[in-house]
Amino acid sequence: MKESLLERPNLFLVSKREYFTLIAAVVASLYCLFNNDKPQIDAIRSFFLERYATLQVKFSWARKLVALEEENAALRQRATHMMLENSQLREALLENHRLRQMLNYRERTPWHFRAGRVITKERDETPVSVTIDVGEDDGLRPNMPVVTPEGLAGKIYKVFPHTSIVQLLLDRNFNASARVQRSRILGIVSWNEGVGLRLTAVPRNSDVGEGDVVVTSDSSALFPPGLRIGLVKHTFEDKRSLFKTIGLEPAVDFSRLEEVFVITYPENRPQ
Repeated sequence: MKESLLERPNLFLVSKREYFTLIAAVVASLYCLFNNDKPQIDAIRSFFLERYATLQVKFSWARKLVALEEENAALRQRATHMMLENSQLREALLENHRLRQMLNYRERTPWHFRAGRVITKERDETPVSVTIDVGEDDGLRPNMPVVTPEGLAGKIYKVFPHTSIVQLLLDRNFNASARVQRSRILGIVSWNEGVGLRLTAVPRNSDVGEGDVVVTSDSSALFPPGLRIGLVKHTFEDKRSLFKTIGLEPAVDFSRLEEVFVITYPENRPQ
């Protein structure tokens, strides 16, 4: 039994002797090849070394391409991050500019204001209402005027504890007493789907010209006088009527409406 165990390694070596012989021959050949100074051997050695160097150069380019692709991906990610940062900074700058305008407007007028931010608006091309983030708990009540630094935007329509719905000038049911600032001509401002914002009930022979500023009048029951409404854009005349219709360009850009002020009256002012 012991002899059979001792014989097994010898049997393995004998059965695999062809492989060991081949390996030994290859190693000996390589040794002779790279340690022989004969010209033929040098030529063979140079041939293989050149091929090896060529392969190394190709592989190095591949490695460089992989590294370059990784670097480009990192740069693209960094550029995207910087773009987002710049967008956020620009948005903050524009918001700061808007708020400064609103603050200056607030300081120029004697009325009390409550600032609000638009949180939802209709998706129509001409929205007629928006929702703001202040409400009854902030002292708001229906029919309070809503303004921006550019002028009149609308009025409070419905009030909830923490939000309110604002009826905009673009609502066809909105009306306000107004005056042409230069000539002091009175009229009624309203919205018409075909004409847009308009000033009606203006006598046909009234002195109204393109570019005139239209503001709220002192005869309005809801709005303080002097709030900018818009500019005269064109005039519609009907010879059969004693009045003419004035087309207006709204002072407020409703497509970019984001922050507003609600005018809250002093306690001793009748509502």
